[in-house]
Amino acid sequence: MIDNVSKEEKKVLLQKAVHNLLNDPRLNSWEKDFLVSINNQLLIRDLSEKQLSILNKIREKCKNRVQ
Repeated sequence: MIDNVSKEEKKVLLQKAVHNLLNDPRLNSWEKDFLVSINNQLLIRDLSEKQLSILNKIREKCKNRVQ
């Protein structure tokens, strides 16, 4: 993630990433539920380090798979 952006800009970037991932048909149901949950949390608070780690794993999984 880009380091020289504001906290609010990071939230917007995270929300866009989550929205893009939610449309990925390769996600399993747990991953979709997780993404919906953190998307709702982004509106009211920051994600934990563990949540960010899981989000990054999902992003890598979807990025690395052949479509």
